[in-house]
Amino acid sequence: MARQLLVHSVTISALLGLTLSSVAVAQAPAQSACPPFFTPPLPTNFKPKLVQELTGHTSFVYALTFSCDGRLISTSSTTDRSARVWDWRSGKQLFSFTAIDPYDWFTAAFLSPDGQTLFTADSIGKIQIRDSQTGAVRSDFPSRTRGSGIVTLTRDGQTLIDATGTGGDFGITLWNLSSRQPKRIVGTWADVWAITPDGYTLAAASSNGTAKVWNLRSGQVVSTLPNSSTAGAVAIALTPKGESLVVAYSDGFLKQWNARTGKFSRILFRGIQPKAIAISPDGRTLAIGYYNHIRLWNLNTNRLLHNLPANALGSQLLRFSPDGRFLTNTDETGAMIRVWQLAP
Repeated sequence: MARQLLVHSVTISALLGLTLSSVAVAQAPAQSACPPFFTPPLPTNFKPKLVQELTGHTSFVYALTFSCDGRLISTSSTTDRSARVWDWRSGKQLFSFTAIDPYDWFTAAFLSPDGQTLFTADSIGKIQIRDSQTGAVRSDFPSRTRGSGIVTLTRDGQTLIDATGTGGDFGITLWNLSSRQPKRIVGTWADVWAITPDGYTLAAASSNGTAKVWNLRSGQVVSTLPNSSTAGAVAIALTPKGESLVVAYSDGFLKQWNARTGKFSRILFRGIQPKAIAISPDGRTLAIGYYNHIRLWNLNTNRLLHNLPANALGSQLLRFSPDGRFLTNTDETGAMIRVWQLAP
């Protein structure tokens, strides 16, 4: 079904002429908050298989999220300026729309936990509330994001999280969806971001290796990782309950930290610098994206589970489905989305 995957020995850091840092693009907005699933461990005797390829975007896919029932995928792209909703099992695109401003594009597109509303955020800072069946705008939200980062909802669907901005411009605003009242939290210097599936624990890290973790219920910083004098963070991921933070560094190290205390836990391994990382909803599996393959790593045993082929010339997105049975990655120029089945 899939075209033959080509293995390339070069990487491309520039994304279709966009002036975006490779670090910021590699860590794109998170999977929206969904109710927890019971997810048994990945079977060691099941070989992951490619089950779908989604094509339609003509430029790098910047954001990708599953619906909470796992049936739909919403995506947004950079220079084709579109957002799309897919029935990924059939491979059909249900609908799409394009940013009105010729210089604008969507930095986030995700369905609410109940599936009744589609939210989008654009590169000039606007957030739109849309019809989930057509994408038509119902209203504009009274918030101005800072561009790149995380825009999502808490699991109860009552709070909109705006954690956006790169470098010293990063900040956090929590919006009550009913009252439209904001709660602002002091940010930090940040280039990459991660959030737990429930939307209540947020982490941000920088190219100088610093990182902070917030409890968004209280609005307080719960831990701070020490500075790194040798390498910066290129991607981060939180375990589902917010106990651990995995950081991929520019020198190829992957390290695990206690997210609640900021203390170092262990080195997972060292290799070439990854493009992206993601942790499965059960917290057992780490997906690590490289330009020509994806590693599935068992966090309990600290051993390799599987290698999946990839062909990511530019930056890469990795997303687990809410039940953990499927993994998506973007490939080639970033415009193609591949779906892998990881468990029966």
